[in-house]
Amino acid sequence: MKLAIFDIDGTLTNTNSVDNECFVKALAEAHAVADIDTDWATYPHTTDSGITLHIFQENFGRNPEEAELGKFKRCFVSMLSEQYRSNSSSFAEITGASIALNRLKRESDWVVAIATGCWRESALLKLKAAKIDNRLC
Repeated sequence: MKLAIFDIDGTLTNTNSVDNECFVKALAEAHAVADIDTDWATYPHTTDSGITLHIFQENFGRNPEEAELGKFKRCFVSMLSEQYRSNSSSFAEITGASIALNRLKRESDWVVAIATGCWRESALLKLKAAKIDNRLC
């Protein structure tokens, strides 16, 4: 058995730019955090939750409370949804991604998975917007 694991942003969907933009705007709107470093590779953990934790620790000296995290996530996903409604091309599939996934899923000796640093809600939104089968998540 062979396993193929795919990321979402930049691998299956062309959503890096819109994801970055909405992430930064949501932090500003939900928690008045501005001027963050968007070079995500410089963070100790390059996942949505890891970056958020780091930003909270730097700005507030503590971890986010569940309510604060929930507020940020809702704001972020809402902004992504709004961006999709106003400019769906920002959520395009990377050319050939669906073809590759579907071909691998038809092969009996291949298993396909999606591994991402996104929150589940934003990951599912991006896959749905790009018309990529999200049953792998």
